[in-house]
Amino acid sequence: MFEDMFDTYCGLKCSDCEFKEKFSCNGCIASGGKPFHGKCEVADCAISKNKRFCGECENFPCEILKRYSFDKEHGDNGARIEHCKNLKAEMVKKARRGISPIGICGHHCDYCFLGQRCGGCRSDYNCCSYATLFEDKICPNVKCAKEKKLSGCYECSDIEDCMIGYYGQKNEYIAKATALFIKKHGGESYSKTLKRAIDAGKNYPKTFDAAGSVKGALELLEKYIG
Repeated sequence: MFEDMFDTYCGLKCSDCEFKEKFSCNGCIASGGKPFHGKCEVADCAISKNKRFCGECENFPCEILKRYSFDKEHGDNGARIEHCKNLKAEMVKKARRGISPIGICGHHCDYCFLGQRCGGCRSDYNCCSYATLFEDKICPNVKCAKEKKLSGCYECSDIEDCMIGYYGQKNEYIAKATALFIKKHGGESYSKTLKRAIDAGKNYPKTFDAAGSVKGALELLEKYIG
């Protein structure tokens, strides 16, 4: 999936490289990290982290990539970094096409801080950082919902007392509050209501978590029902 969109780890375009034909180079990905000039620190790093290209790394843009991109002799003044950003954005856009922006736990992908890097838990390009905290790299809320054959936690009869995953996080109340909102008012109303709250200056999720409880976060969100 998406592999045809890039041919280097760092974001350079092989088609634009003046050495491609001269040295019969197929690029760092095709060569397994061994382009015409030999060992590449960026390629080695991406391979060691099992990243298809630098834009998928949680440390992007790292100091290694910056050093190469802004090198006075061989650099491109940040062009490869921008290309990585654009590639990642396009990949996320494609992954989310036709998929509900409402996450299984209740979080809203349209307003998530990871929105530009993650296709969402309903997509084939799920890069949710929360899931990486667990050994199997699967969000407990997603796992539970799938085991119960539910579209989302908001369909569960145990939602009120549930402490699984996000719902058990200290000082984080918005996920469960939004799930309860959806259970009560529906997904369409949730999307519209959250947009009204954000347009009114409420920060998502910080302002809602600052309410101090699931009940407080839910009541705050319900103030913006149209």
